[in-house]
Amino acid sequence: MSTNSIYLRLKQKLTHKSIPGSGSTTTTPPTQPATFPPTQPTTSPSNPGNPAATEKPVFFHYMIGSITDDHCRQDVVAAKALGADAFALNTNSVTGTWATDTIASLFRHAEHLGFKLFFSFDMTGFNHPNQFRHYLKSYVGRSGYFKYGSNSLPLVSTFNGGTGTFGQPSVDAGWNVELKQWMAINGAPIYFVPAFQDVPVTSSYYSTYPSLDGAMNWNSWPHNNQGQIAVQITDDQTLQNAGRSAGKTFLMGISPLQFKHMDSGNNWYRRGEANLEIRFGQVLQLQPDFIEFQTWNDTGESHYMGLSWPEPISGTTIGSYTNGYDHTGYNQILPAFIKAFKAGATNTDSMVPTNGAAAQGTFWHHTLVTAAGCSDYLGPPQGANTAEDRVTAVVLVASGQSGLKATVTSGSKTLGTANLKTGYNSFSYPGVIAGQVIVKVTNAADAIVISGTGPISVSGGGGPCNYNFQVVGLY
Repeated sequence: MSTNSIYLRLKQKLTHKSIPGSGSTTTTPPTQPATFPPTQPTTSPSNPGNPAATEKPVFFHYMIGSITDDHCRQDVVAAKALGADAFALNTNSVTGTWATDTIASLFRHAEHLGFKLFFSFDMTGFNHPNQFRHYLKSYVGRSGYFKYGSNSLPLVSTFNGGTGTFGQPSVDAGWNVELKQWMAINGAPIYFVPAFQDVPVTSSYYSTYPSLDGAMNWNSWPHNNQGQIAVQITDDQTLQNAGRSAGKTFLMGISPLQFKHMDSGNNWYRRGEANLEIRFGQVLQLQPDFIEFQTWNDTGESHYMGLSWPEPISGTTIGSYTNGYDHTGYNQILPAFIKAFKAGATNTDSMVPTNGAAAQGTFWHHTLVTAAGCSDYLGPPQGANTAEDRVTAVVLVASGQSGLKATVTSGSKTLGTANLKTGYNSFSYPGVIAGQVIVKVTNAADAIVISGTGPISVSGGGGPCNYNFQVVGLY
């Protein structure tokens, strides 16, 4: 690992030490540069192909690291196929070629394939907007940059940034003068919707930050000191209500879990039990202006929902808890949710298979029996006591289907059977034991309609402290 990479990781570790599980994982510099130079920005069109003009935008948070050109292309193709509109590019550097080459690749492929991108500047790596605003200006005019609203302004976000004043009288003045006004004066006004995860959400949020155009609530998981509770919606409601009163927009996060197991300062679990399957309904109930899945590719925190590649985590310990844990099984249920959100559905009832099949689904679970204990170089993560030995599943049933049921087995034990209705079904059964987990959906004649088997058997105890989810699609 290079000196630059070590510096970035240490900086992140120190920044997040007091807020376990609050941050995003910095990826490593490249093993090889991209094979082409960055293309030059183009003149901004009036509003061609801007999804925000006609529908509710859907984003994936995307961690910038040393990702090959072809892998960038595959990421864009896959995200677009799910129904997403853009990647929110999380970067803490605009000078390292490991970041700039990947960004250039992503823009090149996004523009060729009809996808969009925007920046989410990671303030664990920046001290002032003057470190990235010139770089931002060079990209906002491109056809692949995501633009929002009636004035088609380039969307810009952050991770953190709620405490620095940048030499101005207040945090709000700092962002307003040093980023928003600077961009406007230089002919590139922006639409600014940061995720100030480092400050609390209050009903007076926009009294403190009046210059923001909107805000994102980053916390899509319970904190690891809150016990075995379901994902909460209070902060989302507070931030959205504050925004509605002030004429601001709300960007809502959605994520399956958070597990980080890198070193003694980065070892925590924020539970995924009672999370994603509930978060779908919370999003549809609240009807935020846009949503952001956390994340497409942050393997370091285990909440990757898209493709994951080996090159950005080379030389780290991340592979020890993510290798073999493919999360693309979520692809079986995400398109139906995205479709429902864009259609303005206020609950999950309209979520049906998008692949033409009678049923479609996904299940997930841990691969260790948590009560039996674990042992490795770090030991159990903070929040391990909130994990549960249970299998959770979402199954979508097509209109006209009846008599379907889902059976969940763990090892030699049947955990439960759920009768399925048309549309959205979610269920969760405790009691996972050692062995493989299998979910089968059968019809009235007891014929298998779809099924899935977890390729990684559950450990009965004593193995590595891996609280990542195994995610399995039903086919």
